[in-house]
Amino acid sequence: MSGSYQRFDFYPILTHFMPSSPFAFSSQKQVVLFLFFLIQTPLLSQVLVHQEPRHCPVFENKEIRILNVEFPPGDTTLYHVHTTPSVFIHFTSTAVGSQLKGASEVNAESIAGDIVVEDLSGDNIRTHRVWNRDKSDFHVMDVELLYKDFDLEENPLDLPDLNLEIDTTWVRVYRLNLEAGKEFQLEKPKQSFLLVSLQDASIQNEKAQNQDLKPGSFIAVPRKKKFSITNSGSQAAEMVLLEFPAK
Repeated sequence: MSGSYQRFDFYPILTHFMPSSPFAFSSQKQVVLFLFFLIQTPLLSQVLVHQEPRHCPVFENKEIRILNVEFPPGDTTLYHVHTTPSVFIHFTSTAVGSQLKGASEVNAESIAGDIVVEDLSGDNIRTHRVWNRDKSDFHVMDVELLYKDFDLEENPLDLPDLNLEIDTTWVRVYRLNLEAGKEFQLEKPKQSFLLVSLQDASIQNEKAQNQDLKPGSFIAVPRKKKFSITNSGSQAAEMVLLEFPAK
């Protein structure tokens, strides 16, 4: 990376087994052990995405795992591996960079409010690292889809203030624009949902409890449960609603 930004690769095991000279081995067994750890070192420098320190797991059930990803200017993730279909929800407009394992660096722009759905399973597994080349924090949510062999069979929702943006067989993404004082509700659906706030907002739930939301605040809505919220703030609230298949 150019400029004042720094990236680091970590090889924790190798540092304990590197000899002081090529002639420091006292036995054939030590040579074999050294070669083994030398071969393993590239694998140790990458981790599964939910084990990467800047990808913080904040919720998990049998269907999804939510990773909150937030790091400051100049910081870089370890190489990490994406192995599931995923929904990426961006909360900041940030200049970022990324690099696939063994490929060249690429610069890009994260745009607040953007939503991307990618199938990163099977042949599409991705190993890369990401860095923040901006002057402000980078914030995105990675929703990993853990279920398999389920397809969305229900028709898309047709509700006020809700717009379908992405429609796949394994997840649907809606954008909810809820004006001040308006209510949004789901009547005991067969599917489960995840509601994610894109901005600061105030809501009231069906129990008349008030909640203040921040970008990245979320509500997991289980199957066959009535759900409703009212925008109790003074401005419109923009949120993302993810729909998952019914079992």
